[in-house]
Amino acid sequence: MAPTFDVAAAFEGELADAPTDERVYRVALQLHEPARIADIADRADCTPDTARRHCRRLADIGVLEAVSEQPETYRRNESYFEWRKRDRLAELSTAELRERLADLTDRDATFRETYGVSDPDAVDALEHAEYDAVEEVWLDVSEWRTVRRRIERLEAVRQRRANDSSSHSEPA
Repeated sequence: MAPTFDVAAAFEGELADAPTDERVYRVALQLHEPARIADIADRADCTPDTARRHCRRLADIGVLEAVSEQPETYRRNESYFEWRKRDRLAELSTAELRERLADLTDRDATFRETYGVSDPDAVDALEHAEYDAVEEVWLDVSEWRTVRRRIERLEAVRQRRANDSSSHSEPA
C-alpha cells in the first residue's frame, strides 16, 4: 500500500516547529478572509497579545491590512502580494520576459480556439462537455483565468520597463 501524505498535517508539523513570528506570518499568508486576533493566535499557537503584536507589525509593512479595531481583525493585503509578484517579474531579463509573454499568449490563443470565445468568463461548461466531464472544462477555465492574470502582470512589467527606459533617454 502506498503511503498517504496529509498536506495539512505536514503544514501543522512544520508550523509547530517554527518560531512564533514565523507561525503568525504563515497564518497571515492564508488570511484571504478577515480573521480575529483570537483566531489567528489559535491557528499560530500563541497568545492573543503575541499574535496582535506580530499582526500589527505585518500590517505596518503591508503584508496584512486591518479590517476592524473592535474586535481587532486582519486579512491578507492582496495588493502587497500583487506588488511582490510584479517586483519579482521585474527581475527577469527582457528575453525571459518576452519568452514568458509569448508562451502565455500562445496558451491564451489555444483556449480561445478550443472554446470559441475570447474570454474565459464566456465559457459555458455544459456547452463544451457532457455532465461527467464538466469539471475538466472548469479546470481549463480556471487555468485560462490564471494565464490572463499572468499576461497582465508581465505586460505591466514590460510597459513599466519601456516607460522607464524612454524617460531615461529623454533630455532633462
